[in-house]
Amino acid sequence: MERVGRVLMALVLIVALLTGCTKAANKPAMNLPVADDTVTAVATALTALDVSSAPLSSSPTAAQTELAAIVAGMDGIKPTVTPGPITYDPVNPKASAVLHYSWPMPSAPWTYDVTVPLVNNGQGWKLVWSASVVFSQLDATNRLVHSHTTAQRGSIIGANNQALVEQFKVVKVGIDKSRVSGDAAVASAKALAAVVGIDSDKYAAQVSAATDKAFVLAITLRLGSVPSLVATIGGAVGIEGTAMLPVSDGLAPEVLGVVGDATSEIITASKGAVLAGDQVGLTGLQRRYDAQLRGTPGDKVTIVGRRTTTASPSASVTKVSASPSASRASASASSSSGGSASSSTTAAASVTPVVVYSTTPIQGKDLSLSLDLDWQQKAEAIMQTITGPAGVAVIRPSTGAILALANSPGSAGQPDASFGQYAPGSTFKIATSLALIRKGFTADTIMNCTPTATVEGQKFKNFGGYPSSKLGRIPLKDAVAQSCNTAFINEYATISGTDLQAAAASLGVGADYDAGFPVNYGIVPKPASSGQKAQEFIGQGGVLASPVTMAGLASSVGAGHTVVPYLVEETKPVSTAAALTPAEAAVLQQLMAYTVQTGSGRGLEGLALGAKTGTAEYGTGTPLPTYAWMMCYTAGDVAIAVWFKDGVSGSYSAGPIIKALLK
Repeated sequence: MERVGRVLMALVLIVALLTGCTKAANKPAMNLPVADDTVTAVATALTALDVSSAPLSSSPTAAQTELAAIVAGMDGIKPTVTPGPITYDPVNPKASAVLHYSWPMPSAPWTYDVTVPLVNNGQGWKLVWSASVVFSQLDATNRLVHSHTTAQRGSIIGANNQALVEQFKVVKVGIDKSRVSGDAAVASAKALAAVVGIDSDKYAAQVSAATDKAFVLAITLRLGSVPSLVATIGGAVGIEGTAMLPVSDGLAPEVLGVVGDATSEIITASKGAVLAGDQVGLTGLQRRYDAQLRGTPGDKVTIVGRRTTTASPSASVTKVSASPSASRASASASSSSGGSASSSTTAAASVTPVVVYSTTPIQGKDLSLSLDLDWQQKAEAIMQTITGPAGVAVIRPSTGAILALANSPGSAGQPDASFGQYAPGSTFKIATSLALIRKGFTADTIMNCTPTATVEGQKFKNFGGYPSSKLGRIPLKDAVAQSCNTAFINEYATISGTDLQAAAASLGVGADYDAGFPVNYGIVPKPASSGQKAQEFIGQGGVLASPVTMAGLASSVGAGHTVVPYLVEETKPVSTAAALTPAEAAVLQQLMAYTVQTGSGRGLEGLALGAKTGTAEYGTGTPLPTYAWMMCYTAGDVAIAVWFKDGVSGSYSAGPIIKALLK
């Protein structure tokens, strides 16, 4: 027992001695202050890659010069450096500190720890500078170089697994200012702009402002489509590469968007995921789903020999001229080999390249859409013939899939087909009819179609040319087919604003859903007065819609249940409204069918099962300009809605577009 006690006492003594040593090692010798502030200041300076004012034991200016040489090949990537534990020499005014490095690489952070020496020279704690402060394997002969390999971008796939956007061989056409300069470069820029069809003055200004050795991109064209005249322009060159492009020029540009060089705003917002020269989505779905489509790039950091001078401008021209991934790879290879990038660049030492960090690219994921290539191309071809702003949406009622979205040239790039916000006029009377049906109305319920109607002092009338034979007491089906405004407005007290909103929502209109792309499903505000409610009955008074809105409404009627249109396969909105019942849908189908048989939809007889036209006044002037609308559904599981700005009427202006689509 006594022996056991002696053993325990010895163990306690050993632990006490070890504890004492640990405490002594973690306190500065000679009653010096702790070095925490110095280590924090050094970490902050290294994070900024600027040690010119850092607490160093040697010249900060010289250290900054060396640091700049070390990171010159890191593509502008800056690390985040944070201070770690400090260990003090128990006897001498020395210490060591751990620095945690995290470089925000596009693929994944490159992280490591470095232990750095500190000394107290009587003027406080100072870092003993050397290249190994940045990375333990660095010395006076080498430096870090980052190379970046972009991943294969995902395609955009439409209905029937047909590609809408995929990779094509292209030629980047522009002016190489190493071949032409001064006024001659500007003249060449204007000539090239005229040949390829871009803004001449804007491009000439870009060429004029570029550096002497720069390549200034004018346009990217599909391989084989470069005009032969380009070869006759001084300094004009073409660089072959690949790019993600629509399968046909001009395919759904407002929806699909474009891919191009990352802007400074995108680079900043990416927090290191995107570098200058990377190809990213700039607009439309390409931008919204850029992270998915872009995939994950590959990154590599290599220790290579340090150079005595920086690369000459000609080296940067190679980088700009080539594709981003290829140019960075070639620049890195040149650095790694020890060869010179130009005649003015020489290696200070022969160093065998060592890869210290590497990741493999991961291909982007395809984006699947409901767009049908045949429908889309047909819709675009028809809309190209339309003068003035107009938009069309084509939907499959059984599923809600959006088959086509097309705008006329007059829409000037605005996504009117999907995101337009325009009063739908009498096409909205189908929603008003549903609200009345829920109050007991049938297709044969008699309504009062008067020449005029007044609500809160506001006078309403029917459209010019309304047939006098259809005035008076007429059934609901005639009020819809002939589009009698006053018949509906005279019922303004029958249903509430809430009733109207609920009916619209049951037809997929007026509720906000996340559809994975910008779309207006309709706006049906709560009326602030009886007068506004009366306006809403006929699709005005704050009610706003897009062609998708009204094609969705027609789809709900045709399908016999609430339909919320969708475009992105992985984001299909689910209705939160009271469901449209089969009995309600049957009455609405009767109303829209009667419109084709006897009313304003007769132009679609034989093509559509049901239809509704509409006009809506807007703006100022005498007479007021109008939006023209028409919507329909067919036996072939298709619903279409057309909006036409400044149209004469729905049947006259929008009807021919639908007829052309259905034929």
